[in-house]
Amino acid sequence: MDTPPAEIRAKPVRITVDLAPADYQALNRWAAKAAIELDLPMSRLSQARVIRTMIRAAAADDVVSGVVLDLLRREQEQR
Repeated sequence: MDTPPAEIRAKPVRITVDLAPADYQALNRWAAKAAIELDLPMSRLSQARVIRTMIRAAAADDVVSGVVLDLLRREQEQR
């Protein structure tokens, strides 16, 4: 029996993330540097856009994924 292909969700999924103040500052500093590098005003480089791009980078690149996994391991060891 053939199953129909799964539907691809078209509507974005909203998530909420609580960040430590240091992580929030790091995100903003990184975004500011990226805006300068890309020659964009900060108003054109939203935090959501930065986070979505970071997710895609971690999913697409083994080196980036490895760095994320290493950070998660270190965080886990500190708990």
